Amino acid sequence: MRGFFYSESFIFLIIMIRKIALPTNSDSGLNDTISQHFGHCASFTIVSIDSESKSISNVDVFKNQGHVQGGCMMPVNSLKAQGATDVILRGIGMRPLMGFIQVGINPYLGIDGTVEQNIKAFNNNELKELKEASCKH
Repeated sequence: MRGFFYSESFIFLIIMIRKIALPTNSDSGLNDTISQHFGHCASFTIVSIDSESKSISNVDVFKNQGHVQGGCMMPVNSLKAQGATDVILRGIGMRPLMGFIQVGINPYLGIDGTVEQNIKAFNNNELKELKEASCKH
């Protein structure tokens, strides 16, 4: 979303950047595959996109710290601290799913495939918002 705001001598341009987090199997960026289980992924890939042009402006990868102190909420809080606005995932339990919703990160059910394929599906509005756990444990 872009918006222009005028104030006496200034015009402000606001560009909405969405940061989409994905649990991934390694550190291969856009070519990496999405992990089948959120809590057991090797890393998280965060893709920044301009919500208007839908172009990718940045890709960051960081290692999953796992279920350390803070349990299932540790990765949720970490992704929030990284600025994630959305998360695309495959398998996730109810506690971290509710955690995403509570901290304002929109969860989507991803497709089997690469980060790039999931971002394309997201940009084309092909992913469903996730409202219930996709893993039962």
